[in-house]
Amino acid sequence: MDTAQRNMGLDWPATQELITRSAALAREHGARIASGAGTDQLLAPAGSLSEVTRAYLEQVEFVEAAGSQVIVMASRQLAAVARSAEDYLQVYSTVLAQASRPVILHWLGEMFDPQLSGYWGSTDIPTATRTFLDLINEHSAKVDGVKVSLLSADHEQELRAALPAGVRLYTGDDFNYPELIEGDGVHHSDALLGAFAAIAPAAAAALSALG
Repeated sequence: MDTAQRNMGLDWPATQELITRSAALAREHGARIASGAGTDQLLAPAGSLSEVTRAYLEQVEFVEAAGSQVIVMASRQLAAVARSAEDYLQVYSTVLAQASRPVILHWLGEMFDPQLSGYWGSTDIPTATRTFLDLINEHSAKVDGVKVSLLSADHEQELRAALPAGVRLYTGDDFNYPELIEGDGVHHSDALLGAFAAIAPAAAAALSALG
């Protein structure tokens, strides 16, 4: 899984090479990989929602052509130009309609990137979550799962209980990882944390022990 927050030195040309090489290596091993599609090729502030949408579609097309699943990343450019929840729904609905296979939606909180403050049209998390769920319910056939990085186990548990059947919640919560993937007997979060790639043997042993 690649959810590296770009705009911080890893530019779009380098990202394209990374995705292409990684997807090819995954194919060699019969493995699955998911790669981020965002809008970071826009080097200047976006002038419109249409410009943001076109940027998303360009990256979605590239990731799918490389043979990777798409992770639709939170967009700084969209956060800067959107003025309402409806603006987010318009852009994301167009992107999901274009995707040929179900995607993972990634909602990154402002504690990780202050430029994403007010994502989904509100700084109030319950209000933003309702917009997020409206999108997922409307396009559930195109959503494999969601990964929400808000550092709140309570929010994650409430969100996963509200997701449509078949839509996974992939957790990356560093602080509450074991209990979230173990679940509450009704719902559980799926284990997906990029850092595990660097410590795969230890991670595999830990997950087996938890199981």
